[in-house]
Amino acid sequence: MPFNIVRMREGVSLEQAGAELAVVTQRLATLAGESPRDVAFRMHAITGNPFQFQRFHIALIAAVLAYFLTLPHILARPDIFALPILVLWVAALVAARAKNRAPSAWLALLMMLWANLHGGYMFGLGLAALFAGEAIIAAPDWQGRLNAARVWALFGAVSLAAALMTPFGIDGLLLPFRLNSMSFALSQLIEWRSPDFQSLEPLEVWLLLLLFGTFALGWRLPLMRLLMLLLLVHQSLQHRRFGELLGLVAPLLIAPALAPQLVTRTNRGTASQLDQLMGELAKPAGRGAILLVSGLVLALLAVVPRHLVHPDDFFTPSAAVNAVAAAHIDGPVLNDYGFGGYLLFVGRRPYIDGRAELYGDAFIQRYTEAVTLTSDKLPEILAQDNIAWTLFDPSRPAVRLLDHLPGWRRLYADDSTVVHVRDDAVSAR
Repeated sequence: MPFNIVRMREGVSLEQAGAELAVVTQRLATLAGESPRDVAFRMHAITGNPFQFQRFHIALIAAVLAYFLTLPHILARPDIFALPILVLWVAALVAARAKNRAPSAWLALLMMLWANLHGGYMFGLGLAALFAGEAIIAAPDWQGRLNAARVWALFGAVSLAAALMTPFGIDGLLLPFRLNSMSFALSQLIEWRSPDFQSLEPLEVWLLLLLFGTFALGWRLPLMRLLMLLLLVHQSLQHRRFGELLGLVAPLLIAPALAPQLVTRTNRGTASQLDQLMGELAKPAGRGAILLVSGLVLALLAVVPRHLVHPDDFFTPSAAVNAVAAAHIDGPVLNDYGFGGYLLFVGRRPYIDGRAELYGDAFIQRYTEAVTLTSDKLPEILAQDNIAWTLFDPSRPAVRLLDHLPGWRRLYADDSTVVHVRDDAVSAR
């Protein structure tokens, strides 16, 4: 797929196509779990171009930055399956614009899959609209603009129809707007807050490198691509969870414009020491080296204790849940927000979990104020919802109240969790 994206573009030099291929291939291969060495060797075999082979470290830097921007969201959640679809969708849009045409209507099948996996498909529709605007503006005359508007409108209509083919129909399209209206939830949930630059953030490194390329290397972008990039930067600064969009989408957007500029700089002189080093590292490993590394990995897995590889932490309170199971307590739970995903994983229905949009702003505000004791709603929730046990982080203010609340007692506690149970829920067993 990455090769097909760029190889048929007319009027493009091998150097420019190779630069685009480097970025696209690295994006997809990184998500698929391939090593940078494998990608470099395969890229060189496909392009046969020593300049692009030498300039592979540019794509590698983009891949590493994308990885760290995406890292906080590499969780067992549906959006992890949507990331490859995001990359394929954007790559197809970029390729279509490079050929000065609309994407194939068959791409709508990808949109249908995306819409049934994750709500981020609305970003894909919005990006397609921006590319349509770029095509209309770039057309040489009014007839060209009308033709561009017609073919992109047809593609947009087919994609929109595909996005509606979900169990939720039109409600799925309205979900992002409802989410943006949840002002309280967006102010409380860490992934929806702005990044905290008091400590080093991958986004900061990304922005600094972009500024360096702009002012020191003279990188320039067409107006519409610049506006798209600025939109991605704005989203990433507003909500930290959009950092993955910047890392994965931005290289694909800017590659066609930056590729000729990078090739020009490469052709001015011999390869740098970094280029030569990357060329050496990209060569296939010998059989002895592969056996040695494999042996070291197996030895490491054998000697490292299992609890060090996957300890109990804030997101996987297995010991606490096992203690509840041993006490034969099956009633409703009032849990910490961060524990909801694990409770679902082990087959227990949580009071709340990370799918904030399903609960609504009023519910989240009532819950948050109750467990932080900024309201007096906690006893009311315990009674109204017939809560049999609670599962909280030890630092949660609700823990202190439950320690002294009549009819409740501690069942289990460790460094990351505290379980309280209702007396009659235990005695009933």
